[in-house]
Amino acid sequence: MKSHAYPNFPSRTWAEVDLGAIRHNVRALKRRAPTSRLMAVVKADAYGHGAVPVSRAALDAGADSLAVVTAEEGAELREAGIEAPILVFTDLLPDGLALAERSRLTVTAHSPESAKRIVARPGLRAHLKLNTGMNRWGVDSEDAGEARKILGERLTGVYTHFASADSDEEATRRQIEVFEAILSAHDFGDALVHAANSAAALWHPSSHHDCVRPGIALYGMHPRGDGGDPADEGLRPALTLKSYVANVRVVAPGDGVSYGLTWRAEEPTRTATVPVGYAEGYRRALSGGASALIGGERRPILGRVTMDACVFGVDAEVRVGDEVVLVGGQGGEVLLAEEVARRAGTINYEITTGINPRRVERSYRNVQRS
Repeated sequence: MKSHAYPNFPSRTWAEVDLGAIRHNVRALKRRAPTSRLMAVVKADAYGHGAVPVSRAALDAGADSLAVVTAEEGAELREAGIEAPILVFTDLLPDGLALAERSRLTVTAHSPESAKRIVARPGLRAHLKLNTGMNRWGVDSEDAGEARKILGERLTGVYTHFASADSDEEATRRQIEVFEAILSAHDFGDALVHAANSAAALWHPSSHHDCVRPGIALYGMHPRGDGGDPADEGLRPALTLKSYVANVRVVAPGDGVSYGLTWRAEEPTRTATVPVGYAEGYRRALSGGASALIGGERRPILGRVTMDACVFGVDAEVRVGDEVVLVGGQGGEVLLAEEVARRAGTINYEITTGINPRRVERSYRNVQRS
C-alpha cells in the first residue's frame, strides 16, 4: 500500500502551544476585571502547557504576578530569569521554605503554626489564606487574628479560594460574605486582597478585590471543566495535541482490534494505528467513545486505548504519515478539551495536566508578542 513520505514530526506525539492565545486570554480576563491586578496561575507546569514560556507570555500581556504550588515550581521560574512576584499556594515543608527563601518566593500561611515557621526565616514574606468554606487549606476565622499578629510586617497579602464559583452562586456569595467579614474584623493594612479564580473573575465581579487569579481560563479552557465553550467567554484554547498515522490496514469482518478485542468489524474496515496512549496522557477512559481529527474529519476510536497506541476507523483518503489531532482543531473541525473530558468522564484540567512531558514534546507558536 503506497503511503505518504513521513513529515518531519517533532516526536511520536507532540503538543503545540499558541502563546498568542495565552496573551489574548490574559487581555480578555483583564477586561473582565479592569480595576484589579492579575495573578497568572502557572502551577502544574502551567496546566501542562509549559510554565516558563507561558509565564513569559502572560507577563508580557499584562499579568502582574504568578502563582505556583511548590517551591520547586517557583524556583524553576527564577532560574529561567523571571523576576515577577511569585506566590506559592500550599503549605511547605522545611526544605521547601528554605528553597522559597533562596528563590525570593512569597509563601502562604495556612495556620498560626505555619505562620511561626515562616517568620523563623528572615527572608520570607507571606500571604495569609483564609478558609471561608472550602475547608481544604487556610486559617479558620477564629484563628485569623492570631496568624495575622504572628506574621506582622511579613504579611503582604490575604486571600481565599472558592469551592464552586463555576456552579453554585449562593455558596459563592456566602464565601464572599465570610471573607469580607474577616477582612473587616482585622487590620490587614496594605496587604493585597484576592479571591477570584477563573470562574469568579468571569462571573462574580464582587469578588475581584485588588487582584484576580485566573488559572484554567488563562489557557483558553472553560471553568466548567466538562462543559461550556471557551469562545462564549472570549477565550482561545492554547494547546493542540497531535500525533500521526503510523500504520494503516483493513480489518476483515469478524476480526477485532486492540486489547480484549472489544470492537469487531462487521464489514471490511480501514483502520489507522496512532502512536498515542495513556502513557502519553491520552486516557484509557476514551476507549470506544472518543474521536480524533484526521484529514479534517472526525474519526472514531475503535476498541481500547492502550499504553502506547490506539486505533481509529478511517477511509481510503487516510495514509501513513497523516497528522492526527487529539485535542484542538484541524480544518473546520475542533475537538475541545471540554469534549474530550466529557468522553473520558473527567474535566478539562486533567486532559492537559495529564499530558506526559517525557513522552510528549512541546513546541511553541507566536513566541514573540504580536
